[in-house]
Amino acid sequence: MTNESSVKVTGTPKYSRVILLGMDGLDPKIVSSLMEQGDLPNFTKLSRMGGFSQLATSNPAQSPVAWASIATGNNPGHHGIFDFLGRRISDYMPELAILKMNPKNVFGKREAMFLPVMQGNAFWDHTSANNIPSTILKWPMTFQPKQNRAKLFSGLGVPDIKGGLGRYAFYTTMDISGNEEGAEKVIKVKIDGKKIKTHVSGPNVAKLTAREAAKADLHINLAGESNIEINIDGKSVTVNKGRWSEWVEVKFKLGFMKTTTGIVKFYLHQVNPEFELYMTPVQINPKDPAFVISSPDEYVRELANEVGTFYTLGMPEDTKAIEEGRTDEDAFIAMCDEIVEEQEKMLWYELNKFKEGLLACAFFSTDRIQHIFWVTRDPAHPLYDKAYAEKYGHVIDDYYRKMDRILGEVMKEVDDKTALMVFSDHGFSSFRRTVHINSWLVQNGLMTLTQKASKDDREGGGLFQYVDWKKTRAYALGFGSIYLNIKGREKHGIVEAGPDAGAVSDKIVSGLVKLTDPKDGQPAVKDVYKRNTIYSGSRADNAPDLVVGFQDGYRSSWQTAIGGAPPEIIEDNLKKWSGDHIIDPSIVPGILLTNFGTNNNNPSLIDIAPTVLSCFGMSAEDMEGKTLI
Repeated sequence: MTNESSVKVTGTPKYSRVILLGMDGLDPKIVSSLMEQGDLPNFTKLSRMGGFSQLATSNPAQSPVAWASIATGNNPGHHGIFDFLGRRISDYMPELAILKMNPKNVFGKREAMFLPVMQGNAFWDHTSANNIPSTILKWPMTFQPKQNRAKLFSGLGVPDIKGGLGRYAFYTTMDISGNEEGAEKVIKVKIDGKKIKTHVSGPNVAKLTAREAAKADLHINLAGESNIEINIDGKSVTVNKGRWSEWVEVKFKLGFMKTTTGIVKFYLHQVNPEFELYMTPVQINPKDPAFVISSPDEYVRELANEVGTFYTLGMPEDTKAIEEGRTDEDAFIAMCDEIVEEQEKMLWYELNKFKEGLLACAFFSTDRIQHIFWVTRDPAHPLYDKAYAEKYGHVIDDYYRKMDRILGEVMKEVDDKTALMVFSDHGFSSFRRTVHINSWLVQNGLMTLTQKASKDDREGGGLFQYVDWKKTRAYALGFGSIYLNIKGREKHGIVEAGPDAGAVSDKIVSGLVKLTDPKDGQPAVKDVYKRNTIYSGSRADNAPDLVVGFQDGYRSSWQTAIGGAPPEIIEDNLKKWSGDHIIDPSIVPGILLTNFGTNNNNPSLIDIAPTVLSCFGMSAEDMEGKTLI
């Protein structure tokens, strides 16, 4: 239960209802442009009722960091989330910062399988503790959810049934090289007559000698050139070429009379000349949840019973599959459309019975759509193609208009006793060039390698496999985080805390801000931030020592994220993930729209939580953000 003493009642509530609509990644430049064109009539209407402004984002401008800051009203030094990835201090290895297994759960209890990653109180912990009905839909970084009076369905961070972030399967008759990106997700199948026998891989199960994945039989009948019939557990589902299937329930045997079920969808690319079938990661079944993904535990079942089965994975839009060529653009757009439609149904289920209190709902497909289709609006991107841009150039704007339509429907339910806030956690920009920070550290004598990664090594010696720690003073992992190799803190630390560490930090800062692109001489880095200048709070000591703020068009590489150091420092970004926002926070603010006037023309996302409390006549001592009313 939340610490109720940190909340003060400051006066009479200004509103009896507060509605929050989060729309991940909406960029103020695009919003302003579309508003001027008359394409976002409801955004325009709302801005005239109250206000429209940019919203300063978190540092770094990453969704897990930003959404946790919005929830708690605090900088990351308080809530403890600094990046998608952190480092295991015992051995330098990168580890997920958005999903944390509970190592003490030796008996495998489902209610104790994971640990919460976001520390501190969220605004709904305060409201629900003070008897204000509070419902939160798909909010990131809330897994594993606190069990308190708030009704909450967790978002980003919810795993698949295996306990990971989600791995698709691709069934095909084709020969796929083991060196091909995503090859580990390919399941080679053979056609026997007009039938295929294969399997769906599920959770890991303890066997006599090791742990191995439980498997469910999957039988495929090739009914014709344009459709197939899938059989799982005696249930048959028809899958049409170029269309998403309905949800299919899959049962896995876990031993000792135990079973669990997951859910999947299929997308058939073709039957001939090669068979190609994509399957989503096996999601937690909301009607039979393998893990606790809501508060109360039964709330997710309630949602499923009311609106039907839905995606439960924290990041369900499968960008990896489109990047690795296992789905195409049309399949990806259709997937995102379905995800938004499912979320709309949840929102309206709650809105139709919303009499008083707090209702917050977060939409995310806007972010994923921009990651993939940003190339259509940037002729300077190395992958820009005019025909492709003409075909898919409408997609991003379509999603902004989709959000405007949803807002318009919600606004019909808003009266003078209802406060409405619409916001995004950050904006967006182009990702043209990729920066290998560890390679820069190597070239500047701050990291030493026993050997260089070959050009054929996609990961650039990932997981620090060639690093000589006894001659290394700094290392990078995650998407812009740099750590010093501190003696007594790191396993093989050589940098003395204090003046020595300060000198190493100064060298990195002064060097990186001078980093220019050999291609055109452009600066790649806008600023480098020292931990103590951007973070404060009880968890600030867990933060990276330095955070890199990139210039427009540049971003930390995927290889850097996992501790790699390829031969070059800066290269073209040749992935379909062509747009991004993990650059200097000053370049990618989010947006804020309200139906009430605000007292600050330069709001920050940490101001949202105290504003929610202020609407209800409360304030929280544990928030550094300031109320906007």
